[in-house]
Amino acid sequence: MKYIILKRRGAALIVALVLIAFLGIVAGTLLPQILRDRQESRQDLLRVQSQQLLEDALHRAEEKRKSEPAFSGETLTLGPDRQPYPGTFQISIRLDDDSFVAHVEYHNAKGKMVYTTQREQTGLVF
Repeated sequence: MKYIILKRRGAALIVALVLIAFLGIVAGTLLPQILRDRQESRQDLLRVQSQQLLEDALHRAEEKRKSEPAFSGETLTLGPDRQPYPGTFQISIRLDDDSFVAHVEYHNAKGKMVYTTQREQTGLVF
């Protein structure tokens, strides 16, 4: 009777080891794809946020120029409390007589620039 119980325990151990190995292989196969998807999603979010910040910068520049005709630009920084990632956006706005240039940079928590985009528009009437 003891011999049969030991055989069953040995079989259960082998089945458990095979299952753990299978789960490890599946996890090892899926993990890189999950990490790539996460990185792509983050880049998409940064792109969308930056585009929206560029639009907002144009509207802000229009309003500032209407209230202050001498307004030629500014630099704004949005900290981590205003976004889902722990970093900062820096928005630089520059106005000339009829042109607008806005530049957006995203710096991660370590200060490294991760994403940047720019928008230029000419023929503006303020």
